[in-house]
Amino acid sequence: MRLPTFIKQTALRTGAIFLVKVIGLAVRIPLFRLLGSEGMGIYQIVYSVYGFVLTLLSGGFPTSLALLTAKDKKQGWLVYKSLAVPIMFLGTVSSLLCFAIAPNIAHFLGDYSLTFPIRCLAPALFIVPLLQLYRGFLQGVEFYGYVAVSELIEQTVRVGTMLLLVVLWLKQGTYAAAGGAVFGAFTGACIALLFLWLLKYNKRLKLIPATNNGTYNKSARWLILGPGIFLFFKSSFAITLTRIVMPASDFLDALIIPSRLQVSGLSQSEAIAIFGEVFGIATTIVYLPTIVTAAISYTMAAKLTTNWQNGKKSRFVERSSLSLEIGWFWGISSMLILFFHADDLSMLIVGSQEATEAIRYMSFAPLIAGMRELTTTILWAADQKKAPLVGLLVGLICSAIAAYYLTAIPGFGYAGVAISVFILEITSLLWNALIIQKRCKGAFPVMTLLAYLIFLASIGFLNVPFENFLLYIGIESGTMQSLGSMLFFIGCIALFLLLQFWGRGSFRRYR
Repeated sequence: MRLPTFIKQTALRTGAIFLVKVIGLAVRIPLFRLLGSEGMGIYQIVYSVYGFVLTLLSGGFPTSLALLTAKDKKQGWLVYKSLAVPIMFLGTVSSLLCFAIAPNIAHFLGDYSLTFPIRCLAPALFIVPLLQLYRGFLQGVEFYGYVAVSELIEQTVRVGTMLLLVVLWLKQGTYAAAGGAVFGAFTGACIALLFLWLLKYNKRLKLIPATNNGTYNKSARWLILGPGIFLFFKSSFAITLTRIVMPASDFLDALIIPSRLQVSGLSQSEAIAIFGEVFGIATTIVYLPTIVTAAISYTMAAKLTTNWQNGKKSRFVERSSLSLEIGWFWGISSMLILFFHADDLSMLIVGSQEATEAIRYMSFAPLIAGMRELTTTILWAADQKKAPLVGLLVGLICSAIAAYYLTAIPGFGYAGVAISVFILEITSLLWNALIIQKRCKGAFPVMTLLAYLIFLASIGFLNVPFENFLLYIGIESGTMQSLGSMLFFIGCIALFLLLQFWGRGSFRRYR
């Protein structure tokens, strides 16, 4: 059976994101052992500032540009050319401003020693927004391969810079070493953007749509004077508001959680260490499986947008439903593996059981976060740009309140952090699902998802009896038991997928 195009593109995107995430996860191992829990906490606090400011700068422009380019490639290229210079200017100003007011930001975060790491992230604000904008255009023309290669180059250079500067600057203290780790974002983005710009001048690749003078002049007038630019910025603004909620949540977590953990009786060092374990190690591990849902979301965005714009609602519903089925099935499977094998993963990554509790508490992430991202993409494709924002804003408020009160309870640190993150994700997901059911009936397959939940939960309950069976037949090694139970679980899932999708030939409908 020949696989449909979007499955192949999703596989390409998944492979690229997987390699990027694996490289990022791999560097966390030496980074954690060099910096320790406290150093990772410092790194995460500074990186939360970077993520928040970067989202403010680039906003929804890359996504809006990708959706616009999917509709009209020439128009997308002209919009990119018109936005490149303003984005570069804005990035330059923001970079200089961040460097200048770094002491004020550090004071606001409650630790003046963060000044140097914050200044190390300033150069990245100059180059990364422009890189993201160009990738948005390439996504719209479906040049996923070049985007994937650029991401691998960026991650490789970033990781190399991180490790090199951490080793060189560690003698100057943990804060200096954390600054070196943050600086890698700048070098990686520079090399990736240089790679993409060099490809642009390769005529055989035809990255740039051909435009004649008449077309260009007409499009330029549309862009400057016509209603099209208003619609573009309106769409970008709605997406920006949605995109900024998650970085804002990370920033609020960095602002609230370490200080409230100190209220619970922990020292500043201990509070930052817990923050580092959860957001520096555990979240990296538990969000790794979301590469699959991210890849589906990335590759389906343009296709769903085209279906909706062309009035092919049945096609839109079918593709949306299949995407959600795959995301749901994958999310539950990943969640169960993370929950039952948290101790093994902690030993593998950090060499101890230090991160076990954090991983187990955060094991829900692949399911809830993955489905939230997929439903958000479906709503955006259906011209419902504002809808996901409402759920995220409500979730953000509730999450901040939960983090403020729960993490201050003595001994409730890990659980409090996990609950606050869960509230944000589940509130947004439920709201998205409600809007999809209202606007695109059938796109959110409730009964099918419920059946998958029951099936996978039953496999999860069989985990303990299967481990007892392994003991009964003489397999007493903890490593062998973990490997055996994981293979049993994966085997059940593979068999179900074979019967569910391949047997009924579902993929043939989505070519």
